[in-house]
Amino acid sequence: MDAQAEIEFAVPAHVPPDLVRDWAFATAPGALEDPFTALSALYDGPDIFWSPYARFDMPAWVVTRHELICEVAQDPQTFSNFRQSGFSQLMGEDWDLIPLEKDGTEHSAFRTLMNPLFSPKRVAAIEASVRGVAESLVGALADKGEGELMSAFARPFPVSVFLSLMGLPLDLTPRFLAWEDGLLHGKTQQDRVDAAFAIKRYLNEVIAERRARPADDLVSFAVAGTVDGRRLNDEEIMGICYLLFVAGLDTVASTLGFIFKHLAENPANQQRLRDEPDLRPAAIEEFLRAFSTTTSNRLVTRDIDFHGVPMKAGDRIILCWALSGLDEREFPDAGAVDFRRDHLRHTTFAVGPHRCIGSHLARRELKIALDLVLDRIPPFRLKPGEKAITHATGVFGVDHLPLVWR
Repeated sequence: MDAQAEIEFAVPAHVPPDLVRDWAFATAPGALEDPFTALSALYDGPDIFWSPYARFDMPAWVVTRHELICEVAQDPQTFSNFRQSGFSQLMGEDWDLIPLEKDGTEHSAFRTLMNPLFSPKRVAAIEASVRGVAESLVGALADKGEGELMSAFARPFPVSVFLSLMGLPLDLTPRFLAWEDGLLHGKTQQDRVDAAFAIKRYLNEVIAERRARPADDLVSFAVAGTVDGRRLNDEEIMGICYLLFVAGLDTVASTLGFIFKHLAENPANQQRLRDEPDLRPAAIEEFLRAFSTTTSNRLVTRDIDFHGVPMKAGDRIILCWALSGLDEREFPDAGAVDFRRDHLRHTTFAVGPHRCIGSHLARRELKIALDLVLDRIPPFRLKPGEKAITHATGVFGVDHLPLVWR
């Protein structure tokens, strides 16, 4: 079967032929060099199109414009978060990531339960330990004169923060990084399945341990949690812990990778943040807009004509938050990084009821990392003869970032 025949085979009858586009995020031209530049090609076509293999070979609608993405995200009755990740289904099971894959009153109840875990007050209380992790990693790197930043700092830093919050030993960092890579970036479906099971087995061990010996950590919180006057069941506890595992590892590391890649390639912006440290909080918001790394999807719950596009119940619809942040209709000159941009209401942490519950912690981690690298490491650049390597599979990220500062 040739490529065109494969595309036609995967297109449902209700999809107009002029809205079908041969596109996959992971293999888009230029994605290995810069996934955000690769996305710009989508603005030349329809605001909503159908791809037979948009993400992880899943056929879906793709929404390309900020205003439409926000509209979908704010209407969970029509566009549900049900089975958004599919992680439990990878293992032939049927439980939800909580609260991510819940809607309506169920989502509200679990969200209310978990909100205190990541409130500004709680995040402020753990700032010293977060900073201590970052200082140790940057200190080990600073005197070397060069380093591959992802493996030396950007990946282990958020993983170490997560392990501390979960009450787990920091020497598990390499194991957790391997599982996270397999689950989110596995080269085959079997890689993803194996990683999914490995994570679940480990979390089951930790949950059993916390039932026997509670501690002051997130797993113990989930084990002791109640919703609507009842204790959480086993699947709900697993759903909370699994989400914390997945959300806590990859997104911050990926964002750090793109931030430091940009600063290595744009020395004027790097120097400006060194000279004007008061600009750094605004810079972080601009980086979040320009380098939004996450993509989610929704399940269409009813037949609907959405802005002239005929969608059927059961269709999937992709929300790539980077497409929202790079939309010139919303952010003029969106491809430029402007630390004094007036309009910074980005959607990197999503919008609507499913807005990221860990946004306060993520911002604090990014600020601490940016401060320490700029204050402790001299002006850096890409290592001569090498280049940064990125990916657009799952969470957009940087695989390789070789820097020098000698």
